[in-house]
Amino acid sequence: MVDNENRIKELEALVEEFKKEKDESELLEFPWVGNLGQWYWSVQTNKVIFNNNKITNMGFDRKELPKEIGFEFFTNRLHPNDYERVMANMRSHLYKQSDIYEVEYRIKNKEGKYIWYYDRGKVTKRDEEGRPILVSGIVFDISKNKELEQELLDANHKLNEMVITDELTGAFNRRYLTNKLSEEIERSERTNELFSLIMFDIDHFKRVNDVFGHDCGDVVLKTISNLVKDRIRKIDSFCRWGGEEFIILIPNTDKNSAYLLAEEIRKIIANSKMEGIDSVTASFGVTNFLKSDNPDTIVKRADDLMYLAKIQGRNCVKM
Repeated sequence: MVDNENRIKELEALVEEFKKEKDESELLEFPWVGNLGQWYWSVQTNKVIFNNNKITNMGFDRKELPKEIGFEFFTNRLHPNDYERVMANMRSHLYKQSDIYEVEYRIKNKEGKYIWYYDRGKVTKRDEEGRPILVSGIVFDISKNKELEQELLDANHKLNEMVITDELTGAFNRRYLTNKLSEEIERSERTNELFSLIMFDIDHFKRVNDVFGHDCGDVVLKTISNLVKDRIRKIDSFCRWGGEEFIILIPNTDKNSAYLLAEEIRKIIANSKMEGIDSVTASFGVTNFLKSDNPDTIVKRADDLMYLAKIQGRNCVKM
């Protein structure tokens, strides 16, 4: 209790010193207080006075710290990715380039864990030449807010994925690919870069469902999807177009290269063992973007070629 009283007196004395030749209303023009209290930084002496709540929040006992603390005690604990942004924000305000110092940052507590703070401050005293003497501010612990923000971002990300992803196979769905095709056509028209399309259909898939059951059919769809996703590039888009039909959109690729990829995937599927069933095959159609194409015409051309592969014996690629 005595220690707290001494700290209060010390704070009051320092504030009174800072307030000399300065109107009190200007010094304390912060009518609200952060959940960790106010702070004062004497720029010239580099002495920081702050509410002990801030130190306690960081896991320290005031008795284990030096009597006088400079701003480096806090800035040295800033997250590396936040340090320059915080310092630039403060410099900008000190040199009258911004009206207020306001920033969010991560700071390391005693245990080495980063917690989120929101700082807001203002130069409340300058010398005759305009150089800063005193900065007053407030500080909030906003860690819980940041956790909620991250949860919301994660939830939105998951929702967006659900909107564009086929639930069974994890491939993109028809809606996604339709939009992606429009984007790729616009990009190709602008840059004159080709892109190609591979469409394939699992052969005799109805028989798989009828003989082995729909659960086995689902396993086949998921297995083939995983095989394809493991083979294509990150910039390629793999979509379940409907039922047992799939499409691969391949940017910056001509139809000959797309044909080789389709042939490789055809062999991978044909040579893979499926759980509950020996093996399956697939028939492929391959085409590339033409200047007259829209999403419907290029998909129809790939579909026609895939149908041709079906009627000419299945388990083959037509280009």
